[in-house]
Amino acid sequence: MANIIIKSDDRRRQEAAMLRAFGGGDPRNGAKVNREYAEEINARMNDVKRKVGMRT
Repeated sequence: MANIIIKSDDRRRQEAAMLRAFGGGDPRNGAKVNREYAEEINARMNDVKRKVGMRT
């Protein structure tokens, strides 16, 4: 059984912006791996923002 994650449009935009900020990721990685890295970075940044009281 596959796990399915439904993302909001805002979350997709944040992840795309994170990927652009890092120049699209490492060219040695595949696109899927770079998107997964961007997703992880974005999730951690949102955690930090919540902890310091910023809006996500």
